This record gives sequence, C-alpha cells and structure tokens, in this order.
Amino acid sequence: MGMGDSPLIFIEFSIYPRFHALRGNEFQARCAESVSPIPIQRVGTRAVYMSNYIPRTLIIALISALLGSGIDYLTGMETALGLESLFKLRGARTPPPEAVVVAMDEISEVRLGMGQDLTRWRKLHAQLINQLQRQGVALIVFDLQFIASQAENDPALAEAMRKAGNVLLTECVQKLRRGVEDFYGRDECSSTNQAAFVQKEGGQALSEQLVAMRKISANPLLAQSVFDLAPYHLTNDAGSTIIREGWVFLDDLAEAPTLPVLTWLVYLQSSGQVNDMLPANGPLSTWLTAQRRLCLSEPTSRSTIFRTTSVLSQRIASIICGDDSRYLDYYGPPQTLRMESYSDVYQGLVSDLQGKVVFVGKANRQYSAGKTDFFQTPFSDTRSGKMAGVEIMATQFANLLEWRFVDAALPSGLVYFGFGLLVSLVLIAFSGFTGMGLSLLLGGGYALLAIGCFSRSGLWLPVTVPLLIQLPLCWLLSLVWSRRDLLHERLRIICFIRQVFPQWLQFTPASPGQWFPEKNTPQFTFDRDVKGLCLATDIDGYTTIAAQYTAHQMWELLNAYYQVLGHPVSSHNGIIADVTGDAMMAVWIDLPLGNQRLNACLAALEMAVAVSRFNQASDFGNLATRIGLHEGDMTLGRLDAGEGSHYRAIGDTVNIASRIQGAN
Repeated sequence: MGMGDSPLIFIEFSIYPRFHALRGNEFQARCAESVSPIPIQRVGTRAVYMSNYIPRTLIIALISALLGSGIDYLTGMETALGLESLFKLRGARTPPPEAVVVAMDEISEVRLGMGQDLTRWRKLHAQLINQLQRQGVALIVFDLQFIASQAENDPALAEAMRKAGNVLLTECVQKLRRGVEDFYGRDECSSTNQAAFVQKEGGQALSEQLVAMRKISANPLLAQSVFDLAPYHLTNDAGSTIIREGWVFLDDLAEAPTLPVLTWLVYLQSSGQVNDMLPANGPLSTWLTAQRRLCLSEPTSRSTIFRTTSVLSQRIASIICGDDSRYLDYYGPPQTLRMESYSDVYQGLVSDLQGKVVFVGKANRQYSAGKTDFFQTPFSDTRSGKMAGVEIMATQFANLLEWRFVDAALPSGLVYFGFGLLVSLVLIAFSGFTGMGLSLLLGGGYALLAIGCFSRSGLWLPVTVPLLIQLPLCWLLSLVWSRRDLLHERLRIICFIRQVFPQWLQFTPASPGQWFPEKNTPQFTFDRDVKGLCLATDIDGYTTIAAQYTAHQMWELLNAYYQVLGHPVSSHNGIIADVTGDAMMAVWIDLPLGNQRLNACLAALEMAVAVSRFNQASDFGNLATRIGLHEGDMTLGRLDAGEGSHYRAIGDTVNIASRIQGAN
C-alpha cells in the first residue's frame, strides 16, 4: 500500500469520570454508538473531516443570526446604538455649499429688538427678501408659520414674495392623537389651533385611540404670493426623541411631498438641470402628488414618469415612487452647515450668497437650544445641544442635492448570517484562544469595514449586533460544542480500554488529575545520579525571632520571605528541592556546566540583595540569611515516608553546601 492510499488515524487519550459509572448493557450500547465508523479521507486530499465541520458551522451561524435579529427587532439597538456610533466614529463631514441657514438667533433678537415671539418678525421679512434678491440667491425657504393674518405686515411681505418669485413656504403638520388630548405641531401651528379636527356626529370630539394628521397652510394672501408651498413634519414626542429619518412624502396627508423634496426639485428646475422633465406651469407640489398617487396605485408606472433614462430622472423617479422616508446623513453637530445671523443678512452685511438656497428659521447659536422646535440628532450631546428644525430641513435638502442618504448596504439578516458564518469558521478551524483571538481580529476588521463604508458613501452595515451579540454567542456555542466532542471522545477511549486493555480499566481516574497505579502494580523507584550545584540557606537566630511572635505571624513572615528567596532561583533556571522551617535548598542540573555555575552564582548574589531589601521593609526585624553554595555529585529521588512521598537531593555535596552556609 502506497502512502497515497494509507488511512489517517487519530487517537486521543483523555478520561472523564462521567462514563466511569456506566455499566452493563448501557455501557455496551454507548460504546457501540461511540465507536461507529467515521469516513476517513485519504491523506493526499488535505481535506480531512471538513465535511463534518460544515453542518456545525452553519448551525452556529444560523443560531447567532436568529438570536441577533430577534434582539435587534425587540430592542432596536442597531438603530439606537449602532447608527449613532457610526456617526460619532465618522465625525463631521463637509456639507454642500449650496445650503445656507439664516438663523433667527439670539444676536438678531437683541439687535433688531424682536424677542422670542416669532410673529413679531414678520414685518422684517420683506426687507430680508429684498436683501437676498440683491445677493442673487436661487431660492428662499421659510421654515416659519404664517397662519394668522397681520393686516399691517402681510401686504408688503406678499408683494416682496411675488416680486422675488422664488420663495417657498412650509405648511404646518398637526398631529392629533386620542381625541383632543394630544396635539403635536411646530410653534404657533400647535399653540393656536388646539381644537379637535376629527369629530363624531353631533359635534362631539372623538375620545378613543385615534391618530390623525392635517396640514395648516399660510393665510390666503401669503399662500397665493409664493412660488409654492409644502408641509414639513418632525416628530417631537417621547416616543421618538432622536430624529433619524426625514419624510419624503406624507402619504397620510393625501400623498403630499415634503418641503425639502419640493425645494430640491425647484432648485434643479431653476438651475436648468432637469431639461423640461418637470412641468413648467402649475404648482410643482400638485404634480408631485399626482405622480405619487400614480405610483402607489400602479407600481409598474415608475418607468413611465420620465421618457429619458438619465441618472437624474431615475433619482427623481425613485424619490416619487420609493419609500416615504429616508435616513438622514447628518453632516455633524448643530451649525455644521453654513449659518448666517438674520440681523447680518437683514442689514446687508453678508456676501457670497449668489446661487445659494437660503433656509430662514429659528436657530439658537450661542446658548442652549430651547424646548420648542429643537431636536436631538445622533450628534447631540451636552456640549453640542439639540439641532434646530430649520437646520434639519436644510440637511435633508443637502442630502438630496448630493444624493447621499444613510442606506443599508445589505439586508440585516443576511449580514448577521454572513458574519456568524465567518466567525464560526474561524472558531472551528482554530480552537482555543487562537480561534478567539482570530475571531476578535475578524470582528475588528469588520468594524473598520463598516466605518469605512459609512464614511465614504453612507452605506450602513450593522455593528452592535455582530460585535456585542453574535461574537460572544459564537464563542459560547463553539465551546459548548467542543465540550460535547470531548465527552464523546472520552467515552470512545474508555470503550477502547475496556475492549483492548481491560486490565487498565481499574486504574482510570475517579476524578480529573488522579491516578492510582499503586493498587495492583509493583512499586517503581525514581532516582538518578547527577552532577550539579546545590545552594543551601538558613536564617541566623531564627529560634529567637520565632519566640517573639505568634505562629500565624511567623507564617505570614516566612510566606513573604520565601517568595523573595525563591524568585532569584526560578529566574536563573534553578529548582527548589526542599523547604524546611527556615531553611531552603535549591539545585542546578541538566544545563551546560558553565551555565549552571553562572546561574547559581548570580542567583546567590541576587538572593543576598533581595533579602537585604526585604529586611529594610520588614516590621519583624532582621532575618540574617546565610547562603552556602557547592558543586559536586548528587542523587535526586523520591523518599517514601509512611503513605507520603518526598522528592529530595541526597549526597555529600548537599551536606557541604549546608556546612558552608552554617560557617557564613
């Protein structure tokens, strides 16, 4: 038989007491099961037993993926912790220069004498629009409510809006929940419209659990003067404290497009990038609503929205016919986008606004944000504070302009299974601490990949579930499976001993680490003659010192003393052969003669220095240690005393070393 045809055989000898108690038919059955033949691969294939590892790998990967998915589904930890961690690890990034926020901030409140009542600012907006038009801005977007009429201010503001021809307004979205009990809206939209807008017959408000939404537009004079208007909604309740997503369409409001989407398309149209893909006449918001309804009613109509197949047309079609919200790719903490003070723009102190899209709204810049219209983002902390709603609106517009959102790179379940599969392969291929170390490196590499994908293109790979849930779970499952294999293999070894060497069965361990060959085997002697060096130590005046302290105090003293004394021996390749009372003996053997002599002398010198330092720090007095060192022939062996055994160095060399230390 050639080497290529020879079988490969593995034998492991390890015993476990669990199977020691099996007797009779039960033991025979377990033996028959455990020694069932296993397919053996030929040596030349280099693929031994791999077919047995594949099911185990798949099972571990599947269990970790299912449990990770379940935990993520119940707790939302990947969104709450993972996405927030990716933002903070990535840090701030440069926003597009087209988006500019004009902040109605604290400085403007003082300079212009307006205070925090936003309705008082309306008399200034006409002049602001005129200043922005002189700068040549592309669009002016007001993230403000103009619901109530102001006869003294609205005509001038309406005229400025008509003259500019590029002003967009927001429609407030008001959310009603549980009848008249809960209203959610922004600024005066909520505070001045606290009346139920869904009623029963007879005019009574609904009190059962109900969620409804409506939009409240600007007063007719201003609504008819702007280029277009659209609703904008940000959740501001305890159920969703961090704004992670931005609405693209509000399907609960008759498929209305949101203001950032409308702003994006109007900007593309005004800059000539859409090439007549959008209607030239009529409100663009009305056309978007009609197209959205068409997509929802006929999903196959997406390809018929535009005749062209350009990248831009496909993007617009995906916005109209896609999901109603997108995860926002924040650029950083508040004020990462370019932000100018309202008073500076109003007074003509700001330049370089030509071609920009200007968002006007409330935004604090120096002090902590107030409770109204300020929201938490993934970058929010005690230092940065919350982000103003107008900056979140500008962020969503900038994401559309860059065409970059936070998108899942792959379905989360597929990522969980793939990560679990890789980790389980590593753990099975490399057992023990090696496998755990390599799996940690794999987890670190995956984390770097996730951070890199998120930083470069906004692709979102899960990080918390794979690293905090799946990785430890795979460790546990692989250890449990390895333990099962060990128990199975130990049963096979006992069965092997029973069948082949039955006379050895009575010597198997009753518990791990025990062995009793003395029961039925002849006694063996273990001794050998060696040539080496012997070092002996003793404490001068030990009896006098011991009489001054209790036994426990002396035990503590000697315990610390022998640690100091033994370290030079072990660090110089010596062997402590005996410790009796206040005396210690060490030997140097099995080394080249020159090395033995050098190590023994260095150990003796370091021992003297170490004991001197120990005496200086001790409260028990001075332990004057005598040291003797001699080279010669010795016998190392076991001395039996009753039922115990002791390993000793015997010979005249030992005696001379002891007499030398006594003479020192």
